[in-house]
Amino acid sequence: MHKTILLIFISLISIACKKEARTNNITNETISDKVITPTITETKPKPFEIDGTEVHSIKSSTNQKFYELYVKLPPSYTNGDKQYPILILTDSHYSFPLVTSITKRLKTEEFITVGISYSKGDKGTVSRTRDYTPTYSPDEPRGHNRESRLASGKADDFITFMRDDVFEFLDSTYRIDSSKKVFAGHSFGGLLANYILVTSPELFDFYLAGSPSLWYDKHCLNRFEEKYYKSNKRMEANLFLCIGKEEEKMKSNMVAEMRDFEMRLRSRNYIGLKIKSVIIPDEDHHTVYPSFITKGIIYAFGKEKSS
Repeated sequence: MHKTILLIFISLISIACKKEARTNNITNETISDKVITPTITETKPKPFEIDGTEVHSIKSSTNQKFYELYVKLPPSYTNGDKQYPILILTDSHYSFPLVTSITKRLKTEEFITVGISYSKGDKGTVSRTRDYTPTYSPDEPRGHNRESRLASGKADDFITFMRDDVFEFLDSTYRIDSSKKVFAGHSFGGLLANYILVTSPELFDFYLAGSPSLWYDKHCLNRFEEKYYKSNKRMEANLFLCIGKEEEKMKSNMVAEMRDFEMRLRSRNYIGLKIKSVIIPDEDHHTVYPSFITKGIIYAFGKEKSS
C-alpha cells in the first residue's frame, strides 16, 4: 500500500514538472517573438518631409507653366527681422534635399535656400532642356531624347521667369537681402549659370557652375560672351567653376572646355569679375555634385569656421 501511494505521488510530481516546463517554453517563445517582431500599428505610410521647408506653386508669366518653389529658411529666421541672402537651385528634385542636409553641417553665413522644380506636367528632361539651354538645337548629339531637344532654347524665358516672378514672390513673402543672390546649377544648369553671367551678370551676385555643358550647340556660349564683350568691359560678379577630374573622359574633354572658358574670361580683364575654379580628383559627371555644391556654398557664403 505504501509503495503504491509513493508511486502515485512521484507520478503527480513528474506531471507537474512537465507542465511547468511547457509553460516556461511557451512564455520564453512569446517573449522572444515580442523582441524580434515589433508590432506595426500604422496602416498607411507617411510621406517624408524636410523640417523647416515650405512649398509654393508659382506660374511663369513667360510660358504660362506652373513650377514649385521649395524654400528652406535658416534656423534664426523666426527670431527677428533680419534679411537673408538667397541661394537659387536648379534640378531641385535632387539638389534641394541634398543642399538642405549639407548646410546643416556647414558653419557659414545663414541664407534662404530656394529650389525651382521642373515645370509641372512635363518630363524632367524636357523641362530642363527647354529652360536651361540658350539656343534651339534639335539635333544636339549629346542632348536628351528627341522630345527634349525639340523643346530646347528657352533659357531667356526661364531667366525672365526668375527675374519677374520668382524674385517678386520671394521679396513679397520673405525677408530677402537682395544685395546677395546666388545661383547654382550643374551640367545644363551649369551652362545656364554661365549663360546668365555673360548676358545678364547683374541678375545674381554669385554664380556656382558645376560641370557646365559648354559643349552645347558647338560651344555657343562663346558667341554670347563675344557679343557681351564688344559692348561691356565691366562684369560685376563672382564665378565659381567646378568639375570632376574624370570628366576629361567625356565625349569631349569637359575639364579642358571649362579651363578654356575660364581663360577666355580672364583674358578679357572684366572689371569686377572674380573667378575661382576647382577640379576635384576621382569624381565624374554623376558623382561630383555633392563636393561641388559644398565648395560652392563655402565660396559664396563664407569659409567654414572652427567648432
